[in-house]
Formats: sequence, structure tokens, C-alpha cells
Amino acid sequence: MQFYLQILVLLLLGLVWIQDLRYRAVSWIIFPFLLGGMALLRWISGETFADVWPQLLSNIGLLLMILLLLTLYIWIKSRRLVNITKQYLGSGDILFFLVLACSLSVLNFYFFFVTSLFCIALVQAAWSTINKNKQIPLAGLQALFLMLFLSCDWWFFHQGSTNDNWLLQFYTPWMQN
Repeated sequence: MQFYLQILVLLLLGLVWIQDLRYRAVSWIIFPFLLGGMALLRWISGETFADVWPQLLSNIGLLLMILLLLTLYIWIKSRRLVNITKQYLGSGDILFFLVLACSLSVLNFYFFFVTSLFCIALVQAAWSTINKNKQIPLAGLQALFLMLFLSCDWWFFHQGSTNDNWLLQFYTPWMQN
């Protein structure tokens, strides 16, 4: 059951990637199924709502803070209040951010969010030298990175995308000072 659910999640992520790359839009109906699949995988692994709730609040809090800071930055830069979903972020990007926030543990969410955005910025910088299109298929590229991240977690390294232990091993006593 878990294996088939993992395949379904990867297929849904692949669909997000293809749709965003091809149409620069993602059908909203994919996100509830993706969220449900990720929630079922967490439940199958033995996590309870009491385990997930603090992580969910932390991740969504960070996400709201990032979106607020982005809105403030654009407001200051353009000297007018702008709806960031009109020109800068698509609603699919924000829905994908919410799926990430609900699917990953706190440190995994922070790690994945920052790393994927950094890698996407590098890919976009390289790609923009060839193609002058300024639009970035953010949700699609993050879906591709999440496919790789989850595949490595589930079948190769077993680091645990809903468990922060693999990231905490890099925490050393010298960081305490």
C-alpha cells in the first residue's frame, strides 16, 4: 500500500511539473490529492495529528512570513500595493508551498524550501541566457526537486522527510557557543 501511494504522489508531482512547464499553470484539483497522499504517507508511517500539528503551524507561519515580506518588498519597490499573485507568484505556486508546509517536517521544510529556491534561481539564471522568457515555472520546478528528494528518501537514503534526525546529525557541539 505504501509503495503504491508513493508512486501516486510521484505521479502527481510529475503532473504538476509537466503542467507548470508546459502551460505555466497547474490545475488546482491536483493539490488536494497531493496533500491527501502526503498526509496518508505520514499517517502510515505512524505519525499522529499531535505529532504533525506543531510542525504544521511552524511551517505555515514561516510561509506566511515569507509571503508577507515579499509583499512588503514589492510594495516598497513599486511604491504601490500589489497583489503578488497577479504578477509575481501564481496561485499554483502558493498552493504548492502549502502542500510542502503540510508534508515535510520543520527542518526538512526549511532545508527543501531554501535549497530548491536556490537551485531554481541558478537554473533560471542559466536558462535565461538562452531563452529570454522571464517567467519561472516555480511550482513545477519545485515539484521536480521534491520528486528527487522524496525518491532519494524513500528508496535510497531513508533519511526521513518527515523526521529531522538526518539534518540534526549535522548539529555539532561547537554550534552551541
